[in-house]
Amino acid sequence: MIPNEFINDLLNRTDIVDVVGRYVQLKRAGANHQGLCPFHNEKSPSFTVSPSKQFYHCFGCGAHGTAIGFLMEHNGLTFVEAVTDLARHSGMNVPQDKPLSPQQIAHQREQKIRSENMGQVLAEANDFYQKQLKEHAHAAAYLKRRGLSGEVAQRFGLGYAPFDTSLQKVFTDYHESTALIESGLCKQREAENGKPARRYDFFRDRIMFPIRNTKGQIIGFGGRVIDKGEPKYLNSPESPLFQKGQELYGLFEARSAISTLQHALVVEGYMDVVALAQAGLENAVATLGTATSSTHVQKLFRFTNTIVFSFDGDSAGRKAAWRAMLNALPHALDTRTIKFLFLPPEHDPDTFVREHGVAAFSAQVQTAMTLSQFILYGLNQAAPESTAEARARQFHLAKPILTSLPNSALRTQIIQAFATQVNATVADVIDYCELETKSRPRRQLRESGKRDAPPSLIEHALGDILAHTELAQTANITLWQTIPQHQALTELLVLLQNEPSLSGAALHHQLESMSHAPLYRHILEKHLRELNDRSLEDAQTAFTEHEKQIKRLNIDARLQKLVQQINHDPAAKAQYNALLEERKRLNAPTN
Repeated sequence: MIPNEFINDLLNRTDIVDVVGRYVQLKRAGANHQGLCPFHNEKSPSFTVSPSKQFYHCFGCGAHGTAIGFLMEHNGLTFVEAVTDLARHSGMNVPQDKPLSPQQIAHQREQKIRSENMGQVLAEANDFYQKQLKEHAHAAAYLKRRGLSGEVAQRFGLGYAPFDTSLQKVFTDYHESTALIESGLCKQREAENGKPARRYDFFRDRIMFPIRNTKGQIIGFGGRVIDKGEPKYLNSPESPLFQKGQELYGLFEARSAISTLQHALVVEGYMDVVALAQAGLENAVATLGTATSSTHVQKLFRFTNTIVFSFDGDSAGRKAAWRAMLNALPHALDTRTIKFLFLPPEHDPDTFVREHGVAAFSAQVQTAMTLSQFILYGLNQAAPESTAEARARQFHLAKPILTSLPNSALRTQIIQAFATQVNATVADVIDYCELETKSRPRRQLRESGKRDAPPSLIEHALGDILAHTELAQTANITLWQTIPQHQALTELLVLLQNEPSLSGAALHHQLESMSHAPLYRHILEKHLRELNDRSLEDAQTAFTEHEKQIKRLNIDARLQKLVQQINHDPAAKAQYNALLEERKRLNAPTN
């Protein structure tokens, strides 16, 4: 864990304009800077960077965050990697949250050495496999039959693993090296029936596809049989460097094309990725023999807002697509597009492009089924009969899908279309699936009789505090706590009163980890343009009026309780009259 104090200090020392300016050409526009958004294709700039607030926001696609978030989204870095990158540019060393024990330090050092040794043997093995490809004519001939050029083979680092135990020629410690075993390059056959234990190469007589992480480091291999044999593809076993459910083949090579073409194409095999690159479609990636996971989807959305899944058109392909769709649902925001391409059963992307050409394949991508179309089609195919029972089954199947989707405009559109498909009302679908919508409070609020505070009051109050954090120092937290629906504001006031120097990007970073982060993010996005233009005096006046409004609400609630008692309780009548006078003073104009 990296201490929050360090992150706050780092963000306070970092100028987001400099960070974003490394990748985006920015021009000053009033108090802010503007440029073309790097996260979606646009012709006029809607991407704004605020030097005073130290965050960026795109009014076109909704991308939003601090310098750390920008590096994560633009460069595909993890949080720790982004913090480390900023720290390096600032001349700072990233500390740990707690001092490590000698045992922990020793363990970390051991793990680092193990990973470095594994990375080294993988790189050396890859050099060997590439040389073997040139020396074995039948392997090179196979790639030529598949239409691959030497340039593409070199770009992806393709090689060949001979049939025999060949890595002995590379590693003098072949029989002793633990890195060869841990990286999956070798297997150990245990001694049995009087025969001694021996090692052998895991990959034999296969075309070798090196698998790289987003930094370009080799973390494993995929091996494909040249002729007939099973399994067709063989992957490195999982290791500290390589987890199949988190990596995508070809992503390192495809990053630039994904950005240029504005979408990532997910195919089923390594050869599809390489063959499409040979044809000029360099934005394809493939899962590593596993179903598309939520992590895969999340990783791809770091590089693009559009993902197109390509599957075979047969039953197995559609089942795989359905699983991919289910894992993609939580990431289906209004600013993102998810599509599903089904080629004819006799084709995969490689054969389709070779037979019909790149233009025909690109046309297929453009007309691929959208997420909403695929959901509705799949539900209808599961129960196509026009009966009450079939519609009920569609309701049953739709519930986990609709509940997995973010509460967004896209989900609203899908709900409306599904209601039409099953001859129901939107309210029927919402009630059956127990959905929360933007226009309907959660069930527990409805059942308890509570009502949300007027949006304008809480949004304006939050906007004033976020615009001028110094207002929090004189705010009456106890007063705001009297309204349960204002917990987001009281949480913010407590934070700022405890840390009065917190502002800019450091504040934004803290907000992202708090329980009301979505609301804070919404206010920052909605008020970004006017926050810098609102004077402290205007904000103070407005916030004072907000607090008066809370006092009025409290007085009205107390008056309502007393009104039943004033006819028979003199004390209640006196209290009622006193509250009325206080109400009048609050309503009186200030000079």
